[in-house]
Formats: sequence, C-alpha cells, structure tokens
Amino acid sequence: TCGKKSGVQHVYIVWCDLSEEPPSSQSFFEGSNGSNLRNSSATKKNIFNRSHINIMKMEKDSLNSRFLPISGLQTDGVFMVDDDVRVDCLSLKRGFEAWKQHSDALVGYYPRWHEQNGKEIIYHTYLKSMLKNKLSIILTKASFLHSKYLELYSNENHPQEIKDYVDANRNCEDIAMAMIVANSTKHARGTSSYPVYVEGNVWDKGLFGGISTGSGHFQSRTTCLTEISKIYEQKGWGDPLFDVTLTDQTWRQHFPGYWWQVRPSNLFEWFPSADFFM
Repeated sequence: TCGKKSGVQHVYIVWCDLSEEPPSSQSFFEGSNGSNLRNSSATKKNIFNRSHINIMKMEKDSLNSRFLPISGLQTDGVFMVDDDVRVDCLSLKRGFEAWKQHSDALVGYYPRWHEQNGKEIIYHTYLKSMLKNKLSIILTKASFLHSKYLELYSNENHPQEIKDYVDANRNCEDIAMAMIVANSTKHARGTSSYPVYVEGNVWDKGLFGGISTGSGHFQSRTTCLTEISKIYEQKGWGDPLFDVTLTDQTWRQHFPGYWWQVRPSNLFEWFPSADFFM
C-alpha cells in the first residue's frame, strides 16, 4: 500500500514454497472476492502509486535465497522484509532517509547486540541492547541494505560452510549478512559503516508462530554467532562484529539523549527473553 510515493519502485517476492506454484503478480491487486482493486473507484486515483511486482520462484527452499542477487534491479537500496512483518509507510520513508545517509550500513528496525563470554558469543535481544546502550546487529527481517551485499553474500568468497549452516539450521542468515556488512566495512569505519537503528511502527505476526518463537531459539542464535565467528577466525578475518553506542546510532535523536529515551519499533520488544537474566 505504500507504493512509489514511499520510495518503493519495485517489489520482489522470493517464493520458496516448492509444493505450491506462486500466485500471479496481478493477484496482489485483487480483493478477497476476486475483484480487481485497480478498477475500483477508491483506488483508481492511486494507480500511479502501484509498485511493480515480480515473483522469483526458487529451485530450493533455503533462507539463503533471500540474499540472491536480483536480475534487473535498478536501485542501489534494497528493503528486505519478512513475509510476516509489516512496516507503516511513514516508518518506511524514515528508514529510507536514514539509509541514504548511511548507504554502506545495515539500517533497520530491530537492533541486537552480541557479547563475548569466554569461548561463546551471546546473542542479546532488544531489551538487553537498550539497557546496555549497545548495538552491533540490525536484523534483516526489516532492514535497508545496499544491493552490493547480495552479491557478497551469494558469491564464492562467502564461505560455503556458512551457507550450509544456515540451510542445516534454518536460521541465522540475518546474522551472516550482518557479519558480511561489518567485515566489508571494518577497514573504513566512518559513520556510514555503523549499523543504524530506526524507531518505527512495525507489526510482527511472526511473534506468534514464526521461526523466532520456537523453543531454544535464543540458544540457537548464540550458537549461530559462535559457530559463524569461528569460521571467520579460521579464514583469518577475525571477528567482524563490533559494538557501537545505541543512542549514537539511533536515527531519531532524543534530547538530551539518555539511553532510556530510545523506544522499540514493536511493543513486544519490551518483553524480556532468556538473555535478560544472563
């Protein structure tokens, strides 16, 4: 519904359901009764706001597929979003403005933080990130990134064992992407390379039945961080992730800038998870 007026030129849907054929692009403009929304009186005036829709049918059901380079892509900026996440139009525009100022960074609505604890790297959710005022990861479930990172993720220089790990665990492709962005910019750490958090209004239906709600999710994320970091160490690249101050890297600055003034983009981010008690 945001469309071109919010900067959305083209929508690409990655279709990984091998058991079902994807719907037609036209079906996204039809009502539940099959009526054509393009021809309704309420939407005719908005016809020029419609973004073009392409459905990319995948040959493999893999979370890595979301980061495949997009043939014919004409923009540098890509907004990556899960199918169970909704971002309102004003928040989308605000995020795009933030990304244009920090185009080498991951810019988005879900900030996370990692912490070294002996040989383990602990994954921390929003509440711990906010309380410690630290940020090192932006989740790609709703984020802006430069299209060049799609190539970096998918090409042969990105270790195949990382992509195999994502496939085997059906998790952690977002952490893998965060590491690629951090690794590619760590030698030129201007402000444009730091992750940027954008306060917005986001509805996440995946909170009620998605991958992130499964038992053991928090521990699996910690294991993921630890294992992928080991691969980076084996390649001689070192740990790519680094801490920044959350309040400094929040796009909407609050006066006088205390840590407790930062708010989450989703109400349920306030609820403590397993890492809160660690």
